[in-house]
Amino acid sequence: MTGTAHPLVTDYLAAIEREASFLPAGRREELLADLREHLAVAVGEEQDPEAVRTALERLGSPSAIVAAAREEEPEAAAAAPSPAPQPRSRSVLTAVLLGVSGIAALSSPFAGLAALVLGLALLWTSAAWQRRTKAVATALTLAAPVTVGLSMLLLAARLGIVELLVLLAVSIALPATAAVRLLRAPARAA
Repeated sequence: MTGTAHPLVTDYLAAIEREASFLPAGRREELLADLREHLAVAVGEEQDPEAVRTALERLGSPSAIVAAAREEEPEAAAAAPSPAPQPRSRSVLTAVLLGVSGIAALSSPFAGLAALVLGLALLWTSAAWQRRTKAVATALTLAAPVTVGLSMLLLAARLGIVELLVLLAVSIALPATAAVRLLRAPARAA
């Protein structure tokens, strides 16, 4: 009797076949053939149950072998839900809305607020950017109205032309920086 015909080996291979039932038939047969070949060498003509058990333990548990095969299976990666690619136009629209929110707020507070809210909603529902990129863009975009608002409250009596120009620059530059960062950010890895 060869090592692959040993009862412990046949039980081992049967357990792997059961646990690997999710694999396509061809891949499952390939896995089992590889294991039979390996076990034919590892077990050889050995009949001692302890020696066979030791060889099987060195190979690994059936669940560990099947888990490794699952990781190598391309269908397993494809089965994981991946976000649908977002059209580039949506990414550009998001960046533009956030970028103009500061200057729009200067012309009309309602328009600025609408651009800001819509831009942030598009940003956070998008799959195009990583969470860190979204957080940085949000912080830069929100820093402009917060800075302008606090300046108006705290320095209202002391606002001169220079201070107003600085606030104007801040309300334009920070959202524009956020927009540029979004447009230059690498695509999210799927």
